[in-house]
This record gives sequence, structure tokens and C-alpha cells, in this order.
Amino acid sequence: MHAPPAMPEKLVALATRGADKILLAVLRRLFIANQPALAPAQFEQLVTRLQRYVDPALLADPQRVLAPPLVLPKPRVVQRQPLLARGREVGIDEHLSFDTPYTPYDPAYQPEYATYPEIAQTHLWSWRHLDPAPASILLTHGWGAGPWWMHRHEYDVPALFHGLGLDVHYYLAPFHARRTPAGARMGGQLHPSSDLVRTNEAFIQTAIELGTVISLILKRNSAPVGMMGSSLGGYTSALMASIDARLDFVIPVMPPASMAHLLWDHGGGDPMRAQAEALGMTRARFHHFWSLHSPLTHRPKVAWDRRLIITGLGDTLVTADHTRALWEHWDRPRHFRFPGGHAWQVQRKRYHREVGQFLRDIGLLGGR
Repeated sequence: MHAPPAMPEKLVALATRGADKILLAVLRRLFIANQPALAPAQFEQLVTRLQRYVDPALLADPQRVLAPPLVLPKPRVVQRQPLLARGREVGIDEHLSFDTPYTPYDPAYQPEYATYPEIAQTHLWSWRHLDPAPASILLTHGWGAGPWWMHRHEYDVPALFHGLGLDVHYYLAPFHARRTPAGARMGGQLHPSSDLVRTNEAFIQTAIELGTVISLILKRNSAPVGMMGSSLGGYTSALMASIDARLDFVIPVMPPASMAHLLWDHGGGDPMRAQAEALGMTRARFHHFWSLHSPLTHRPKVAWDRRLIITGLGDTLVTADHTRALWEHWDRPRHFRFPGGHAWQVQRKRYHREVGQFLRDIGLLGGR
């Protein structure tokens, strides 16, 4: 897949693994928090309830459930201010919000969903040019993260906007940052989680909201729009590239191909996984119950030469095996590795430059 990394890159990768171990410990605590063991009868009831998400007709046509609404919501302006370059206004910095178009797919989830009023509001931040940009990019974030200021730095939004000339949009997933329910200890605790129904529903909500955001972006600027996200956001970007034909390009960064495989593989030796195995759960069965939102279930709708997968050489959270499954499923498209890890993205400027080169190579930026 790639030439062997140079020795300095190996040293950088080794140095980042400690940070990944700390992040993994935090995520494991979030994942297993407050999850009581199920009795066999309760587990069988859960399996019955999960069948609606793995209906073969739904998996063959996921847009039956994941499509955005035909009538778009009207966004509200939370904040808006001019973007300046060398003393002159070149764009608009805005924060928009709108009522989520999602309603629970499982009616039995509705009472629980009603206890999370924070996720009923969708949030979108944008840096838009005054003149139409040649393309738009939609960003989203990783598990347990979410603040716009943080990811503005992670993705180098000023370079995307000023340097590449893109309109940049940023979406906040349910259960994260300002969409964290009041009863949660921190963002990301409730999604993704070991609650299989809530996780399915939250990904359905995410897909519907992202489809709505894409509609709103195209309504303002009909130029090509693509997605980029990191970790959980990489997984989400790969999902959207698998179900929404309006996306022109996709750049998943450190993406797991299967959220179920990722969580199962990191659960080795954990009492919670041992309990699940005792009830008859397996790695394949776990993936099956979450297959609706896995990119491995669907064929990508974004053209082969407009797919770019980015991974970290030192990433021990989303390992090479987990990203390789997506790379193989997507017929081995363009793939770039930078030396950093998952939590400590050392030398991420390298992948920032690769993103710009990729967009030039597919003809979206001309000679810029």
C-alpha cells in the first residue's frame, strides 16, 4: 500500500502512541459507563428491537430513512460577523442553528430522545466568501470533541478559506459540545455508546442533518461540495459518501471502517465484552446490528478518483487494519499517511498540504 516509512517518521509515530493510549483509556471509560449487564431475556428483546435497523430492504436503500427532508428548515443566525483579509472584508463568519428534521426511527426510542432537548438543535458554523467559491468543504469532528475553535485549528480553516479559496462549513454531531445533554459527564459519553439502539438512532439523526446541511450549502452555492472529518468524523464522512450522490469528493481522516469492529477489538479482556460474548454476541454480529451506518455496507457514490483516505502512521486507536478495510472496500483509492498519531497529530501540516494538492489534482482549484 505504501513504501516503508523513513526512520524519523517512525520515531515520531512511536512518540505519539502514549497520547493515543491515554485517549483510548478515556474513551473506554465513556463507552462502558453506566451500562448495566443484560439478562438473557433482555438481550433477546434487544435483538428483536434491532431488527428494524437491519431490514434487508433498508440496507439496500438506506435513503428511505437517512435522506434529508424535501422541505428545508429555515436556519436562525446565532452570530454573524465579517471576515477580513488585509483590512478588507472578504467573507462572512457565521454560526447558524435550525431545528433538527430527525424524528426517531424506532418509536420506542421517542421517550428517551425527549429527555435530550440539547440535540434537537442542529449547529453549523461557516466561513463563506462574498463572491461564490469554486467549491465548498463540509467538516465534522471526532468522538468526544466538537468545539468549533478547536477544529478550526485542527483542519487549518484559515488555509482552506484564504489559501485554497473554499467556502468552509462545520457541523456539530449530536451528543457533543453544546449538544451534550445536561445529564452527561462530558461530550461523547452517550454517542457512540454500548447502547446499540441509541447509537443507531444518533447516526440516523447525523445522516439526516448532514444531508440537510448539504442541501442548504448547495442552495447558497451550487459549486461542488465535499466532506472531510477526523476519527468519528471520518467514519461519518465515509458514510455520507456512501449514501449521498451530491457529494463531489470525500476525505476521511483516520476513519474506522466499522465502528462496531473498532469498539469490539479494543474491548479485548474487558468484562463488558465477556458479558456480551456470554449472551451470544460476536464481532460479526455486533457489526451486523450497526451495519446501517457502516461504510462497509454500501458502495461509495463519490467517484473513485475523488476519494482520499488519510491516516496517521502512529495511530494506535484507529489502527491500520481498521482503515485498510475501508481502503480495500473503496477499491484502493488515493491514500496518504502522515507521521502523527490519533490524539497527537504531529506534522498534520503534511496532510493539510496533501488535501490542497488533491483538490487541485481533481480540478477544483485550478492553479491556486
